[in-house]
Amino acid sequence: MIEDELITIWQSSLKVEQIKFEKSRLMLDVQSSLDRFHKLLKYGVLMEQMAVILVIPVFIFYVYFVPFAVSKSASIFIAIWGIYYMLKLRALKKLKPSSTSGTFLNYLLQNRDYLNHLKKMLDTAIYWYILPCIFGVLLFLLGYILGGVLNDISQISIILCVVFITGIATHFYIKWIIRSQYMPRLKKIEELLKVLEE
Repeated sequence: MIEDELITIWQSSLKVEQIKFEKSRLMLDVQSSLDRFHKLLKYGVLMEQMAVILVIPVFIFYVYFVPFAVSKSASIFIAIWGIYYMLKLRALKKLKPSSTSGTFLNYLLQNRDYLNHLKKMLDTAIYWYILPCIFGVLLFLLGYILGGVLNDISQISIILCVVFITGIATHFYIKWIIRSQYMPRLKKIEELLKVLEE
């Protein structure tokens, strides 16, 4: 009788230790994954900011030196969009969760909210990122077409194909980023939250 009780106690203690080990391994895995993600995101945002910093002065320069009114208005539009995009990128830094904000559970909840915010932002990127760029470039080219500088149909069609293919490729690249970077991390966070709640 005592042996059976000792065996059940011993077996249950092994399960508890195994659960603790699994929980700690999952916590380390999620923490490592989030650290890599934040580094990758920081690098990506930095690259985007550098690109915008280069684009804004170029199109402000075009406002003064391009002779076509439609191209000037497109340059103004692209410069304003660049400023808007820069502000949007800077706002991301304010939303980033800090690891010193309290308990690990709070850190996970903040990261889940942050990842969901980024995912929603990327889901709607076609409206605030891709289409404004395509519109600005097409409007800029329209100024040159109406000005008579671009009048070769094959040249115009090649430029239009490049613009649209770039926009479509960017859209699918963003969808791939969501599937490969955001969704697995959100899934791991949800699993860990369930384990921590138990």
